[in-house]
Amino acid sequence: MYPIQLNLSNKTVVIIGGGKIAWRKFKKVMHEAKTVKVVSPEFNPAFYTRTWAPHITLDKKAYDSKDIADANLIIIATNDVKVNQQVHDDARPEQWVNHTGDRRQSDFYNSFDFVHNEMTISVSSEGQSIQRTQAYGAKIKAYLETLEEDFHE
Repeated sequence: MYPIQLNLSNKTVVIIGGGKIAWRKFKKVMHEAKTVKVVSPEFNPAFYTRTWAPHITLDKKAYDSKDIADANLIIIATNDVKVNQQVHDDARPEQWVNHTGDRRQSDFYNSFDFVHNEMTISVSSEGQSIQRTQAYGAKIKAYLETLEEDFHE
């Protein structure tokens, strides 16, 4: 894998799924992408906590291949194996796909990121273990905060 940061300011992101994982992915892209569309027959209550800006659309419906027609980046985050496979199969080669349930069908993986002193720190397990990635990221973040305290004493 080639670690990069993507500028999504002129890109369309489509998330298929409305559960906990979709919510986590949504929070990462909602302020970055030009357009964000989330498609799901059901949504985690967190999606309804506020009114979204015009560039964000929540489509409460079943997936249809037209949903990803304009997508630059597609995040597959449902618990329905058939829907996940259909989205993957419908994606065109130029569309980047992150299949949260099958890393072999992903073009990229998300990393655990945090900003410390104007530096973005990223930790990745290349899609193998989000729990381990988050744990390592939290430890690194805590260590850097301790290091900062030492510098300021």
